[in-house]
Amino acid sequence: MQEQLGAADAGATVQSERSLERTVMRKVNSRLVLILFITYIFNYLDRTNIGLAKLQMQPDLNLSEAAFGLGAGLFFIGYVLFEVPSNLILYRVGARIWIARIAATWGLAAIATAFAQGEWSFYALRFLLGVAEAGLVPGVLLYITQWIPTSHRAGVIGLFYLAVPVSTLIGAPFSGWLMGFSPFGLSGWQFMLIIEGIPSILIAWFIFRYLTNTPEEATWLNAEERGWLVRRLAQDRAAEGEASHKLGSTLSAATDIRVLGFAAIFFSMVIPIYALSFFLPTILKEISHGSYSTFQIGWLTAIPYAFASLGLVLIARSSDVRNERVLHYSAFATLGAAGFCLSALTLSTAPVIAFLGFCIGAVGCISTLPSFWATIPELLTGRGAAGGIALICAIGNIAGFVSPYMIALVRGENPDFSRTAIAIVVSGAFLLLAAIIMVLVGHSIRQQRLKRRTSVA
Repeated sequence: MQEQLGAADAGATVQSERSLERTVMRKVNSRLVLILFITYIFNYLDRTNIGLAKLQMQPDLNLSEAAFGLGAGLFFIGYVLFEVPSNLILYRVGARIWIARIAATWGLAAIATAFAQGEWSFYALRFLLGVAEAGLVPGVLLYITQWIPTSHRAGVIGLFYLAVPVSTLIGAPFSGWLMGFSPFGLSGWQFMLIIEGIPSILIAWFIFRYLTNTPEEATWLNAEERGWLVRRLAQDRAAEGEASHKLGSTLSAATDIRVLGFAAIFFSMVIPIYALSFFLPTILKEISHGSYSTFQIGWLTAIPYAFASLGLVLIARSSDVRNERVLHYSAFATLGAAGFCLSALTLSTAPVIAFLGFCIGAVGCISTLPSFWATIPELLTGRGAAGGIALICAIGNIAGFVSPYMIALVRGENPDFSRTAIAIVVSGAFLLLAAIIMVLVGHSIRQQRLKRRTSVA
């Protein structure tokens, strides 16, 4: 009888624990994760909306194709150079103040870009926008580890990265619509950049008001909920080992072949991501022979990102259910590479098929982001993970500079369908390279799992 009562009590305790977990995570997601998701939507929009602005801005500022590509990429130079200092300050002053600062200053820099007068001012303002945004994504990823238990972390990171396709899905049609107006003597592209920069400043106030630095400070959780979250996170840290975020861990990661493999994958997948972001509107205008309005191009630009949004949710869910990352990433990245090749082959003869290829390509390079990031903890933990992720992010952001400048150089100053097709094939080739490297990394993951099983046995 006592055993039955004990079992019943244990079952009730487990049920109560699960109920408490659901309550806490619902509150955390609805307050903090939602704020971060909305923040990243506007962050990604303000860094990439010049892809659509290019349709009017390039002739207004007399920018060459190479000058536009260089300016688009200079954002990432500022971003990379100031990423580590920004993260160090965030660690010292707290996420609430520093992420609010990041949002306010990038909003101001985005608005200032509307007043570029020529090539050099365009370069300077894009660089300053990168400086302003520096540290946001790695800072948010660090913040997530301070708030989200390990068992919930992959889903939250997936939701955060869902902001990438959602940003263009919503932003491209809206940007195209705004560019149809020319108030106060402004060009359409200037009006669009100003209007889309303002919400980031408002979001900064919202972050400062509602974001909470640590679970211990969360007055919107009751004592029981706060205690559960603090204990759970402490258990996770004990299981994972304390991660060091010092420079030494990053330098040691630079000699780790596993980290370099992941960095090569991320670099290769970022190339097509920003090729789409900065050049898809221009390519759509070219294959329509100029018959589409900016508003129509905005809607068409959104469609591949609708596919990517749906694909991201479905692929991440399938990957979590099957607890498998490598095959999911490699298969869909290869499919995306095939999509880019399909676009290149049909660009001048079958524009509808070419557009379908872009939709498939978007799924391959964007929808696989959660699978990629979820693979890393299988090989890297503790100190290695901290330094490794920092290095992977840095190298990926360098690809953000390389991508638009390289695509612009391949297309040349008088781009035609053949040169554009070559640029598209180059993007697809990088995505295929990412898939191949992931297969090789997957072999290392299997070997490491085998060693763990052997050591346990």
